[in-house]
Amino acid sequence: MRTTLNDLYSRYSARLAAAAAAELADMAADPVRDADDVTQDVWLAAAQLGVLPAPGFAWPVLTGLLDQALGLLETSRGREFPSGLETPAVRGLQPVPSAVVWVLAAGAA
Repeated sequence: MRTTLNDLYSRYSARLAAAAAAELADMAADPVRDADDVTQDVWLAAAQLGVLPAPGFAWPVLTGLLDQALGLLETSRGREFPSGLETPAVRGLQPVPSAVVWVLAAGAA
């Protein structure tokens, strides 16, 4: 059976949002303001993957994408944006090559 993004979202969306909020709180960021942007960027990056991992192996991939998104958020923290023009937390997040997905998934097993 082929994995769809809807399958992964249904299974992991709440868990990913909670992990993002916890990490943002540890970074002294505003989890209420930034958690939604960060999780949207993770799902966008997941959608751009060439091959989606099986649902049982997707959590390590999603947390890897979350770490990348949070890393990019930290580096862009000093920038200021005019009101209403602030970009999402990590618009430039590069998709993970599918080979990395399988390496991460194999390491989690």
